[in-house]
Amino acid sequence: LVRMGVLVVATGVLAVAQDAPGLAGFGVAGGFLAPILVSTGSGSHVALFTYYAVLNLGILGMAWFKAWKLLNLEGFLFTFGVGTLWGARYYRPEFFPSVEPFLLFDFALYLAVAILFATRQPPRLRGLVDGTLVFGLPLAVFALQGALVADMEYGLAWTALGLGLTYLLAAAALFRLGGAGLKALAAAFLALGAAFLTIAIPLALDGHWTSALWAAEGAALVWVGVRQCRVLARLAGLGLQVAAGLAFVAAGHAGTGSVPVLNGDGLGYLILALSGLFSSFYLERHAGGLWSAEAPLSRLFL
Repeated sequence: LVRMGVLVVATGVLAVAQDAPGLAGFGVAGGFLAPILVSTGSGSHVALFTYYAVLNLGILGMAWFKAWKLLNLEGFLFTFGVGTLWGARYYRPEFFPSVEPFLLFDFALYLAVAILFATRQPPRLRGLVDGTLVFGLPLAVFALQGALVADMEYGLAWTALGLGLTYLLAAAALFRLGGAGLKALAAAFLALGAAFLTIAIPLALDGHWTSALWAAEGAALVWVGVRQCRVLARLAGLGLQVAAGLAFVAAGHAGTGSVPVLNGDGLGYLILALSGLFSSFYLERHAGGLWSAEAPLSRLFL
C-alpha cells in the first residue's frame, strides 16, 4: 500500500504537469481500489482510513492547481462509498473515537475541494459550482454521522446543528471574499446552513419551541433575502413563519402555569408575533427593491 501511495502521488504530479485529468483519474482509482483488492477482512480500519486520507490530500493538492470535476467526484464517491460499506459491515460503537476524526477530516477536505473548484475555473466558467459535491457531501456526512451517534442522546440534533453552523460560517466567509466564482457557492452554502439548522430544531426541542425558533429563523431569512436581493430567500422566510404558526397551534397548549406572559404559550406567541412584525417592517422599509407581488405580503405579516 505504501508503494501504491507513492505511485499515486507520482501519477498526480505528472497529471498536473501534463494537464492530463484522465491520468490523474486512473491513478486515483488504482489507489482507492488497492486496499480493497488485497484485503482479507482482518486489517485495521485506522490504517485503511489513514491511507485514504493521504489519497484525499493528493486530490486536494491537484484541486489546488486544476478544476477537474470528475476527479473530485471520483475521490468523493470512493471515500464515502467505501466508508459506508465498511460501516454497514464492521462498525461498532466502541470504534467511534477512531472513526469520527476521519469522517470530520474527509468532510473538511472535500468542503475545501468544492471551494477550490469554484475558484480555479476558467474565467468564462466562473459562477459554476460542483453541485454533486456541494450538495452530496453534507447529505453523506449527515447520514454517516447519524449512524455513528445513533445511540447518543440528541446525537442527530448536534450533527445537524454542527453542519448548519459550519455552512453558515463558510457562506459568510465566501460572501466576504466576494468574486464572481464564489457567489453561487456562497448562496448554496447559505441554503444548506439554513436547512440543517431547521432540521436541528425539531430533533432537539418540543413542538412549541420548534415552531417559535422556526419563526425567528424565517425572519432571519427575510432579512438575508432583502440584504442580498434574493426573492426566493424572502419567500422561504415568510413561508417558514406561516408553517411555524400552524405548527404552534397544532402542538396544543404549552401550559401557562401561574406566571402571566412569561410562560410557554405567551412567549411562543410573542416570538411568532415579533418575527412577523420584523418581517413586515423590513419589507416595507425596503419596498423599492422588492418584487411587486411582495407588497401585500408585508401588510399580511403585520
